[in-house]
Order: sequence, then C-alpha cells, then structure tokens
Amino acid sequence: MHLQKDKKILIYCFLFIFLGSINNKYFTELELFNIKSFNFVGLDKKEKLELLKKLEPIRNQNIFSVSNQQIIEILNSNDLIDSFLIRKNYPSNLNFNIKKASFLANINIQGRNFLIGSNKKLIKADLKNSNLPMVLGNPSLDDFFQITESISKSLIKLKDVNKFHFFKSKRWDLEFKNGILIKLPVSNTVEALNNFSKLVDLKQFNNTKIFDLRINKQIIVNEL
Repeated sequence: MHLQKDKKILIYCFLFIFLGSINNKYFTELELFNIKSFNFVGLDKKEKLELLKKLEPIRNQNIFSVSNQQIIEILNSNDLIDSFLIRKNYPSNLNFNIKKASFLANINIQGRNFLIGSNKKLIKADLKNSNLPMVLGNPSLDDFFQITESISKSLIKLKDVNKFHFFKSKRWDLEFKNGILIKLPVSNTVEALNNFSKLVDLKQFNNTKIFDLRINKQIIVNEL
C-alpha cells in the first residue's frame, strides 16, 4: 500500500516539474488541452443541443487561452438562462452549471406571445401559459419589474394577481384571481397596496369588486 502511494507521489511530482518547465507557448499549443467536450447541469436535452450549437466555435480551442468573454456572451444570448457557473475540467472539458429563468407573466407584443423571465428577458412562446398572469398595455420590462418589486415589498402576494393593466401615465391596475380590481396611483404604490390589504377582508367590503386608490389618502369603492 505504501509503495503504491509513493509511486503516485513520484508521478505527480514528475508531472508538476514537467509541466512547470516547458515553454508557455508550447504548453498552450498542446492538443491535449484543446476543448473536446461540454457538460451541462440544469438544462433538458433540447436546451443542451441548442446551446451546444452556439458553443461549437470554441470547440478545439485551447482551454487556457479560450476567451472567457466569448463564452459569457454565448451564454447571455440564451434567453432561458438566468445565471451560470463555468468550470474548466482539465485537460479538455468545460462544465456548465446553469440556473434557468423562472417565468413570471404572459405578454403579447405586436401579436406575438412572450413570457417575461426572471432574468428580465422576453422568451418566445407559441401559446399563453394559463398558470401565469397576463400583462396588458405595452409596458417596458423596467416598468413591469418596478410593479412586481412594489408587490414583493407589500402585503400582497404576486401569485394572487391575474392581470396587470399598464397605462401610459405609468400607473397600474391589478386584477386578482378572485375578481377584485384595484386602481393604483403613479407613486406610493407599496403604501396603496398595503392599505388595500387592510380593507379587503373587512365585512363591509365583502361585495366590493373595485378599489380606486389613485387619490392620495382616499379609497373609492364600487360594488358590482
């Protein structure tokens, strides 16, 4: 046992001395270190094949000299990816640990269906996802993420929203799954959401379907 261990140590020492002593230029030109394979965690089979096509230009490049920026740009061009970790597995493999974006809402732009991803990108979709809310009114992605951030800071739950209605004045109406509609002001959105949350469960508002919160410190209600 000790003899085998000593042999391994000698081999490792030899490799260390050999690799450390060769010319750097020669070292980077060794075909041993050309990228041969890509390994993915976090993608399904179809998604892996699509990403492999994009990574093909860096295949057979030297693993030491390959452009990290080029790899990052390829990954960022994929709308499904939220974040990633790249590991070089020497001598010739690249490993990718990928976190996919979660889908937050449906939106229709010029007659085409898209999903809004948690990575702040639009993902093309053939059909509307019935489990997600619909966004109406052509907001920018920044507009959408501002309202979802306000909701996350309030007592309201994002999963209860059925439709987001955006207006050119930069304000929102929210329609909930229970049929209640709230009209939000342009500013002080979190405060307005919290005020609504305190009222909605009171008995006197059991039949109220519209809460108009657009005027500061006032709530106008309508029954349907």
